[in-house]
Formats: sequence, C-alpha cells, structure tokens
Amino acid sequence: MRLLLIRHGETVDNVAGVYAGVRDSPLTAHGVLQASRLASHLTTHKISHIFSSDLQRAFKTAESIRLAQSKASAKTTKLQLLREQDFGFYEGKSYLERQKGTDKSGKDVHRADHSHEDGFQDIESKESMMARAVAFVGSFLTEHFQAEEETVVVVAHGIILSYLWRAVLKHFERSKIILGSGVVIGEGRGIEHLGGWANTGYLDLEIKRNAMTVQNLGGDSLEKPSPSNDPTRNPLEPDISNTVATPPQAPPAPKSTISDLSLVVKAVNSQEHLRGLKKTRGGIGSAKHDEKQQTMESFFKKRKIG
Repeated sequence: MRLLLIRHGETVDNVAGVYAGVRDSPLTAHGVLQASRLASHLTTHKISHIFSSDLQRAFKTAESIRLAQSKASAKTTKLQLLREQDFGFYEGKSYLERQKGTDKSGKDVHRADHSHEDGFQDIESKESMMARAVAFVGSFLTEHFQAEEETVVVVAHGIILSYLWRAVLKHFERSKIILGSGVVIGEGRGIEHLGGWANTGYLDLEIKRNAMTVQNLGGDSLEKPSPSNDPTRNPLEPDISNTVATPPQAPPAPKSTISDLSLVVKAVNSQEHLRGLKKTRGGIGSAKHDEKQQTMESFFKKRKIG
C-alpha cells in the first residue's frame, strides 16, 4: 500500500497570518495552482481512495487530485475527523502580532486579555487531536494496510497531519520502520516528529510485506524540540505546542502492531511538484481564487480548438 498524507494548498487566511483551524478559509489563486501541480504530479499513481477534511481548502485540493486521475475514483470521502485543530476564541485572529515591549505571541496576548470572559473557548488540546487521529486511522486506514496494489490519499491540514502520522506509527514495530534514501531525521528528533507540511507538501509512505533491509530506529518517543530550534518549522505558522482544553473521550490506542508489515518513509514534505512555480505578482496570487477566472493555458487551448 502507498499512503500519501497531504496538506491543502495556500489559503487566504495563510496569507493574512490568522488562525484558521475550523474556519472555512478559501484557497488563493496560487493555492489552486499548487493543487493543480500536485494533481498532475500524482497522475503517475493509481489512486484507489481519497479521504479529505470537509473544509473547502482540503476538499478542493483533494478533488483536484481525484479529477486528474485517468480513472477517477467515485468520490472523495469528506470527514470532520480530519479538520484542523480548533483554535476556539483565536479563530480568525492574528498570530503575527506581538505585545509591545514583550515577546508574547498573538495567542498569549489574546489569552491574557480575554480568558476571564464568559464563553471563552481555548484551543483544542493535544489529547483531542490524537483521539481524532487514532479514530480515523482505525476506522478508515488499517483495512487498507495489507492491500499491496492500493494507493490511498489523505488531504488535511498541517497540525492534524502530524497527529495522523503518529497514529499510523502506532501500528508498526520500531524494528520494521525504514527510512528511504535521502530521508533524514534531525538530530535530537524522534521518528514521531518528522517536521512540518508546506502547502501541498506530502508525506510519502509505503507499507509492504517482509522488507529485506530494516533500519531499527529504537527508543521511545522523544520530546518535541522547541519551535525556535526546529529548522523545518515555518516561522509564520503559530506555535501550538502548549495548548489546553478538555478532550473528548479517546478511543483506545492499538494494542498490537502488524508484525509482518514494514513501514517505509519515502519522502517527507515532498514538494517536487512546485519546482519553478512562482506566485503571480500584484496581489493576484494571494487573492481568493475566482472559479470563473480562466488560466492563460486554458484560454489558448480554447482558441486552438476554435
């Protein structure tokens, strides 16, 4: 089985630098181009199943991938389980602002000013995020693990994707995890923390039987490094490492691993499809995508047909 964990294309809220967890932020014109590039790139894969967050930025990215296939799958399965972290009170508020005279982030500023107010909702907790990830993997992915000819795509969001990866990891013995050529884990980082996802970047995984060469990564989970020391972290993305909220009751974690299967990490945050892609200047690339707007390529195709 091939498993691709993909982040959506660039959104209006990404550009504006605001928290957009469960807000239904639309793709920018550039985000649509990113999704189109990714869709063309993945036509070399025969995709059997596509799962997506039900938020439009993920679903439209997933649909672009599905429709580019020579034989498109019947549908993209939309799920609330795959939504981004809920930022509660902070939804739509800037994570770029800083309190004057301090190094406090926008989140800390808002919490200090408003946490005492009635109805204040804090950020969704790590436990809640993990519960959703475990539920999705157990309910929708594990049944495909032993299907050698299948390629499954999951399109979601930068933060929930990191939890999905850890939920997948729970099903495999450490001695059966293999790093592909060119895949390197940063010093001081555990296999649980492979880094972040850029817009339309994807984690490329292969699940196969009886791998001949096995790299034993060993050890237990390592603490996540400080964001300031994490070279893969986008400095414009919010730091959500210390979140608090009451989690829903989590499903039990898998009690056993799949001993006859190996998990191969083939690529982390792969962005080969974006080589040479530049954002349209004048603010057009960063603006909300207009579905009625034609690309230059489609315009000339129509002129040629006529």
